[in-house]
Amino acid sequence: MTRLPLFALILAGSAAALPAAAQESAVEGEKINQVIVYGEDKCEASSADEIVVCNRLPESERYRVPPILRGNPLDPRNEAWANKVVALERVGRFGTDSCSPTGLGGFTGCTQALVAGARAERRAADKTDWQAMIADERARRLAGIDAAAAEVEAAVVAEERALEERQKAAAELERQASGEAPAPASPDSEADASELPVPPQP
Repeated sequence: MTRLPLFALILAGSAAALPAAAQESAVEGEKINQVIVYGEDKCEASSADEIVVCNRLPESERYRVPPILRGNPLDPRNEAWANKVVALERVGRFGTDSCSPTGLGGFTGCTQALVAGARAERRAADKTDWQAMIADERARRLAGIDAAAAEVEAAVVAEERALEERQKAAAELERQASGEAPAPASPDSEADASELPVPPQP
């Protein structure tokens, strides 16, 4: 008896998560092209089904090995200091400023560890923020789509108003033809009905 309500709860939870999953799939379904250009090279424009973001580097970097691959990777001078002392750090990781559950004052030092980790990540991270560039290009595309949609909507509204006016004019002509409404007086007939001016007597 308890399996049916549990199954209903699971089904309801999965149904509630469907809209979010659909949004994520829509974003993930976009075609994104990340390009590195050098010097004065032209960056291709984004199309309707593809977002193109370009990272421009100096002309001197065109035929060079990427910075992270330059030099001798086995050179001890290129080895990170954290890798050199990792064994010593693991052996002495207790007590004050150790950010560990052991030793007196082991709870201290966590802030320093977080700061050191953040600095290491910043140094190791690529300087190019592809995510920000993609977000800017997506916002630019959405702005263009909104402007085009506004123009189309304005044209549709104008066409609907013109159609409504034409329909009203046609209905008025039908009523006049059937005798239900009097025909509008034309300016020429009004001019003919007015009295002619009398010339002055000599």
